[in-house]
Amino acid sequence: MTLSRRHFLREVTRGLGCLAAASALPRWLGEAEAASIGGYAGYRAAVCVFLLGGNDSNNLLIPKLSTPYAQYRAARPNIGIAQADLLTINPVGLAAGSYGLHPSLKKLQALFEQERAAVVCNVGPLVLPMRKNDYLTGGVIRPDNLFSHSDQQDAWASSIANPSSVELPLPLIGKVTGWGGRTADKIAGLNPGEYPEVTSFGGKALFSTGADRQPLVVAANGKLEFEGTGDEDFNTIQQEALSEVLGIHNDVILEASYGGTFATAQQFAAARAAAREAAWLLLPVATREAIDALFELPEGGSNWGLPGQLYQVVRDLVAGAMPTASGGLGLKRQMFSVGLGGFDTHTGQDTAQSALFAQLDFSLDAFHQALAILRAGPSFGTAPPQTTLFTISDFGRTFLENSNKGTDHGWGSHMLVLGDRVVGRRLYGAFPNLDLTNNAANNLDAVDAKGRWLPSLTVDQYAHSIAAWLGLSAVEERDYVFPNLGAYVAAAAANQFPESARKTKIDFLLQDT
Repeated sequence: MTLSRRHFLREVTRGLGCLAAASALPRWLGEAEAASIGGYAGYRAAVCVFLLGGNDSNNLLIPKLSTPYAQYRAARPNIGIAQADLLTINPVGLAAGSYGLHPSLKKLQALFEQERAAVVCNVGPLVLPMRKNDYLTGGVIRPDNLFSHSDQQDAWASSIANPSSVELPLPLIGKVTGWGGRTADKIAGLNPGEYPEVTSFGGKALFSTGADRQPLVVAANGKLEFEGTGDEDFNTIQQEALSEVLGIHNDVILEASYGGTFATAQQFAAARAAAREAAWLLLPVATREAIDALFELPEGGSNWGLPGQLYQVVRDLVAGAMPTASGGLGLKRQMFSVGLGGFDTHTGQDTAQSALFAQLDFSLDAFHQALAILRAGPSFGTAPPQTTLFTISDFGRTFLENSNKGTDHGWGSHMLVLGDRVVGRRLYGAFPNLDLTNNAANNLDAVDAKGRWLPSLTVDQYAHSIAAWLGLSAVEERDYVFPNLGAYVAAAAANQFPESARKTKIDFLLQDT
C-alpha cells in the first residue's frame, strides 16, 4: 500500500473520527449497571446556545424609564430602538414596565411574562472580582486578551479566564478542556453505560471537551454518518476505501487501529440512529406532528440554521429520556451545544441583529413549546424530561455606537435562561449604569468612555448554576469543573463585594425538594 493510498484512506474516514477518543463505547452497546442518582430521578438536559461573534445585549434588554432611556438614546442615536417599539416586560421586584426587549423578541417576551425565561445581567469572564480602579491600575489580574473573539470564546467555553493564574487539579494539567466537558467527567456515573454526556451540533468545540469524556460531534441535521455528494464516482470510491479500512486484518498497527476504530464507530452510529428512531416512533403521532409543526420555518427563514439544530436536540433528548426497555437510551443527564453566528455587528447592526434575533426568538420558543408538549404527554409518566436552555457569547459590545451604525467589542453582557425549572420573570445580577456623560469617569460600571461593562457576575457562577442543577454536588467536583470559583468567592467576601459576587451560584433555577 503506497503512502498516498494510506493518506487517502485517512482522509475519507475522517467523518467518524470524533468517536476515536471514546474508547469504552462498546460497553454502551452491551449491558451496564445504572449508577445511583440524587436530586431529580428523571431526565435532565442543559442546552448551550452560543451566540457567536459577540451579541450586543445592550439592544436586547433596554430600560424604559425616562432617565436611563434618555442615556440609552444619547449613546445610540442611530441604532437605538424607539421607546414605543420596545416589548414591555415586568420583572419581579421592579417597577412595572421598567424594561423592554428588542422588538424581534415577541415570543421571548411572552415566555418572560409567563415566568419561563429570565435575563442574567452583565455577566462575563473574570479571574477575581474587580472594581473599576482595579481594572485601571492593574491591581487585579485581567482575563487574557480582553475583547478578542477567540480568547473570549475560549474564556466562556472553558470558564477559565486566565489559565496561567489558576492552579488546575492534577487530572487537568496539560489538557485543554471546557466546563461542559469537565461537568461530563463528573456526572458520567449518573448515566448507564458509556454514551457521551455531551452532544455538539455547533457552538464552540472547547465547551464540550473533557479530560476523560469526549463529546459526540454530529452534523446539524442530527446525522452521524458519511454524507454523500453529487459525484457518484466519488461516493463509490469513498465507500470502497472505507470497506478496505474496515477489512484490514494485518500487522500494520496504524491501519489496524483504523479498522477497529471505524468498525466501532459504525456500530455506534447505527445503534444511536436506531435508538433515536425507535424512541421517536413511540411518541403518539399527534405529538410528533405537533413538534414538527413548531419547527416549520416561517416565510423568510429558509436559510435559518438554529431551528434545525434545536429540533435535532429534541429528537436526541427524546431518545435519551426514553427507557432502554422501550428502545431508548435510558439516560439521566445530557448536555447539548448549538450555535448561531453573525453577531459581530461592527456595521449595519440595526438590520443584522434584528434578523438574528428573529431567528433566535423563533428557535427558543419552538424548543420550549416542544418540551412542554413532551411533558404534558403520556410517554414519560410521572418523571418527564426537564431542560434548561442558556445562552453564552464571546462578549457584549460597546454601549456607545460607532460611526458605521454598529458597535465594537465589549465585555460584560446579558444572557438568557429558559426552561420549566427557571425562576422566570426576573433580572439576575446588576443592570449597568448607562450614564456616560463624563467620559465614564464617574461610572463604575464602564471601564472606558465607550461603555464596555465591567461584569458584575462571572462566567464561573453562571456556569456552575447549570452544572449543579445537572448533578454536580460535592465541593471537590465543583473545584474540578470550576477551579477558579473558590478563590473568586473568597476574594469577593474578603473585599466586601456585593452579596451576589460572594455566591457560587446564581439562583435562577428552582431547588430540588
